[in-house]
Amino acid sequence: MKRGDAIFVVLAIFVGLMLIFAGCTRPVKPGNYTPATPSNASDSGELKSFKSWNEISTFLESSGSGGYRHYGFGRGMMVDMVNAPTAAKSASETSGAGQAASDFSKTNVQVEGVDEADLIKNDGKYIYAVAGSGYSYGNTKGKVVILDAYPASSMKTVSEINLDGSAQEIFVYRDKLVVFGSAYRSDVMPPSPPADCANCIMPPYYQQNFGYMKVYDVSSREMPKLEKEVEVKGSYQQSRMIDGKVYAVFNDGVNYQYPMPVYLVDGKAQQISPSEVKYFDWPDNSYNYNVFVSLDLNDLKKEETKKVVLMGAAQNLFVSKENIYVTYSSYDSYVPTWKAYEETYGLIIPSETKQRIKEIDAMNVSDWRKDRLKTAEAEKFAAAYLYNESRKDFISAAQKTLLDAQLAQKIDAIRKTQLAGAEKTVVNKIALDGFAYVAKGEVSGQVLNQFSMDEYGGYFRVATTATPPWNGGMMMRPIAQEEAPTTSNVYVLDKDLKLAGKLEGLAPGEKIYSARFMGERLYLVTFKQVDPLFVISLADPKDPKILGKLKIPGYSDYLHPYDSTHLIGIGKDVDESIDADKVHTPGAVYYTAIKGVKMSLFDVSDVSSPKEIAKYIIGDRGTDSYALQEHKAFLFSKEKNLLVLPITLAVIDKGKYPGGVPTTASGDYVFQGAYVFNVSLQDGFTLRGTVTHASQDDLLKSGEYFRSQSSVKRSLYMGSYLYTLSDQYVKANDLATVAPISSVQISNESSIWPTYYE
Repeated sequence: MKRGDAIFVVLAIFVGLMLIFAGCTRPVKPGNYTPATPSNASDSGELKSFKSWNEISTFLESSGSGGYRHYGFGRGMMVDMVNAPTAAKSASETSGAGQAASDFSKTNVQVEGVDEADLIKNDGKYIYAVAGSGYSYGNTKGKVVILDAYPASSMKTVSEINLDGSAQEIFVYRDKLVVFGSAYRSDVMPPSPPADCANCIMPPYYQQNFGYMKVYDVSSREMPKLEKEVEVKGSYQQSRMIDGKVYAVFNDGVNYQYPMPVYLVDGKAQQISPSEVKYFDWPDNSYNYNVFVSLDLNDLKKEETKKVVLMGAAQNLFVSKENIYVTYSSYDSYVPTWKAYEETYGLIIPSETKQRIKEIDAMNVSDWRKDRLKTAEAEKFAAAYLYNESRKDFISAAQKTLLDAQLAQKIDAIRKTQLAGAEKTVVNKIALDGFAYVAKGEVSGQVLNQFSMDEYGGYFRVATTATPPWNGGMMMRPIAQEEAPTTSNVYVLDKDLKLAGKLEGLAPGEKIYSARFMGERLYLVTFKQVDPLFVISLADPKDPKILGKLKIPGYSDYLHPYDSTHLIGIGKDVDESIDADKVHTPGAVYYTAIKGVKMSLFDVSDVSSPKEIAKYIIGDRGTDSYALQEHKAFLFSKEKNLLVLPITLAVIDKGKYPGGVPTTASGDYVFQGAYVFNVSLQDGFTLRGTVTHASQDDLLKSGEYFRSQSSVKRSLYMGSYLYTLSDQYVKANDLATVAPISSVQISNESSIWPTYYE
């Protein structure tokens, strides 16, 4: 997960907890309780299958999953999902004549041989790029552009694929182009609720988001042809490609009033039976359908493979050549509250409610579901008797106030006991072959991103940060850092995701900022005021050990191997002396201490004493880089001594501050583009040159935050040429001298921020 997304995740968890604590089990209409037959384990471990849509509906209702709300109607019918590709030049003009470069860069990926979708791809001759932001005055209009880019001097657009919807990422494999994105659609009507679902109702007619995967035949780059399309109601999450086989994950929220996922192939809705929906018989705080889809680009006639799993929202994904590991944060959402109701309402509940409680106790369902259902009955009783103005004769106001206070006290005590230290990461292991479910495991703390995970020698290794309950979003009094500080942990799980080894309590009060697994070692960066780089041995999976550590000012957001004994770190410089005399919240990192972008070269050949052998600071406070949050923006070639980073440069004008620059000052934006470096063990980092797509007008209008479609986001090389991508342009420069060669405008959007909606 990107750091910016953490706020959204915490808010989502907070809302889920609020629903749970408020007694989020919705009252179930009498007669809707249907004793369910025991769910049978269908794959392995705890994963089970449902028998009917009604069983799914009541499962979700007892879990507290929301029903429909009135969201209004859609903007109108979107009939054609894809416009015919626009041929920018005639076929005779773009016949593909000329040789491809024998040496060209590929997307920076985590696992060798496991490709990751990105904004731009190349095959040594053609560049395939997502053009524009996908938004134009409120309209979602994605576009993918194909350019004949080698040699750079004659670079030109040969075709465009226009989309009614966003284009997010792409793959290229031989003569196949895969486009991922999403579109709001109101022309797809879900099937009527099945007869076996007593709670189900037809969803209101409103616009729904669909994530899609489109495969194009680009054997003629001038006229791409759509060959296959898969759509899933919800959103596209992530994907990987191995030897032409594409594995994608889609995600959709689910509610008990219409629990059927909607899945289309080539525009036709596909029937999904309830037995195809897999689940864990345990309450979660954010149920979603995670839909796994696989296509073989080597033979598109093969039927796609899919799997639907009901679980917490997919947050992070690690993919090896054999398995997918999907992780999500879990806060123990099972707060058994019926006992509190029984001890307070037990003496006054009427006979009909007592009878319903007996019927629930006799049901063949899990204890947590019984608890939720009995709590719902207690709430129905309270609504009908205690809070009904026409039944003031049932109980006095003083008695009701006393009951409320006793109930709140008992539930509060249960919550505190249940939730203390409940922050966990749930790991789901799914085999790529047929999406067979393998195992589920849990570890303490949260995973930062995909680089905090790894598979090696049959073991799954994961690094997490565990925070006190208050910091984790729990509705409890904050636990002092001195009593329960934030800590970093390393866990090793076996093939069945059972704990094999662990190393806990690293760097108390600090959080993980970056991690990199390399064979039997883990390099871990934590941060509070200085940057500890830990070297950890995983040679013995049952006994992880710290081999050495280095503390320097600043931190690294991303670690990349230079070779087997050296690492490149990209992050921020920090002046720990700034505001050191102020009283700070324990563990806090204040913006005033953070400075410009920092590049480090680490020597880890002596594991007991790692060293920073070179560093390079770019700009002042406010300077940033896409590479700090997105590893695909990082371009490196050891053979070419090449490192390219997108940089938004902020510089403090000292002339503005005749009395001295205040510690709170940030720089003004003076540049956005690519910094091109030579990098070597002997000379460290040497700036070779810069490339920009931005005009001075872009910078002047940027205000407090730099926002421009001319921001360079990615870079690549083919032969002796360097190419850079922004929403509006692809530019080519000489790789050695960084002198400009050619430029092609791929989008003319005037604003990336919607101003109105149609």
